[in-house]
Amino acid sequence: MANRIQVSFGLVTLLFAASMLPTVTAESAVELDDPIWLAESDLGLEAIAQGGENAQKVLVAGAEGYARLLDGSDPTVQVELATPTDHTIRAIDWHPRGKTALLVGDNGLMLRYVAEDHSVTTVTGSAQLNGVGIAAVAWNAAGSVAYVGGENGWIWAYHEGQDGQGVFELITEEAGSDITDIACQEEAQLCAVTTESDGIALIDSNTNHTMYWGEWGEERRWLGVSCAEPVFNRCAAIGEGRAIGSLGLSLQRPEDSTLFTQIIPNLGGEFTHIHKRAPGETIISMAPFQLTAWDMSNGEAYEWVEYSDVSNASDGLAGERLVGSWGTTDNPNIGFVVTSYGAIIGFHPPVETSVWTDSLISYILAVVVLVAVPGVVFGLIFMNSEKLQRKYFERRNAKREAAEQQRIDKEKAEKRAARKAKKS
Repeated sequence: MANRIQVSFGLVTLLFAASMLPTVTAESAVELDDPIWLAESDLGLEAIAQGGENAQKVLVAGAEGYARLLDGSDPTVQVELATPTDHTIRAIDWHPRGKTALLVGDNGLMLRYVAEDHSVTTVTGSAQLNGVGIAAVAWNAAGSVAYVGGENGWIWAYHEGQDGQGVFELITEEAGSDITDIACQEEAQLCAVTTESDGIALIDSNTNHTMYWGEWGEERRWLGVSCAEPVFNRCAAIGEGRAIGSLGLSLQRPEDSTLFTQIIPNLGGEFTHIHKRAPGETIISMAPFQLTAWDMSNGEAYEWVEYSDVSNASDGLAGERLVGSWGTTDNPNIGFVVTSYGAIIGFHPPVETSVWTDSLISYILAVVVLVAVPGVVFGLIFMNSEKLQRKYFERRNAKREAAEQQRIDKEKAEKRAARKAKKS
């Protein structure tokens, strides 16, 4: 008896519990695919850049001069590039026309990639960089000059000479700390510069590379910058402590530009890189493995790839260091992330049941519970009541006896009818 009581109560509990279960969904805005590995060993990737004609190509590069060209929509289509160096490549930027790209790195390294023949050569005249470690490169919107930044605050303006001889112009020695990143606004001749401890600066290409050092975030270490919002003349910079700085550009008077900094709470990591995903939206890479989307138009952040979703899927992948990401040109919600080891991981919107389907399932579950629970409760009472059981069996036996008597009476009536018919 006690066992029956326990089983019955357990069933009731399970049914009620089922009715109270919430719908479980991943926190990530996208789902990740299985990785594509560029090699079986650690490549030490440090830089990626999306560009080329129609922005359909992606360059990745890193330790010991490694560089490879990927198809932006299908990264299994690859071209391994032969570079004339064994120094680490730290940054890449495509020329606005998409036919060439500049790659920079340690010990004054500066290379030029040509899409026509996939050649990579040392930029003529780059010896003028004096062996300075270079961490940033960016072409201005017109493609007339590229800005190159490195350690100890060195920044040069680079022009591709008519005879192939590169022309370098040192434009600042004001910053004493390392240059961490440079990005140029897509429709203006202004470029933003982030530094280790000197805040954020602006370069005006229209006025012979005039630099402006306003009071823009001097108290913070800035890690990267993206100018993916041409409409509102805005750049986004990432800094230590999960800080995002929204830099509003004043095109006529760059010195009047403003910086609004906000801290993004409820994130378990630190920002590392920032890349354009779509016009007005960037993807911020984090350590540990996590991606945050930043909408530059309204200043809102939301989780793109949550760390817990990655760690639940693969402990090994969760330990990877992200280098950056890109969205495909056809659909920026579909794209890829890159790790330093050399993993290329696709992302896409999650496959979810519709609201209507979820509602229908909830309704069916509610009906099942509504019907089943009273039945179980009655069964529990019945199994533990001898009086009810006795009445039930008395009633059942009475019905059986009545049915049997009806059968007997019917047979007697049929026999009498048969005798009468025979006599007549």
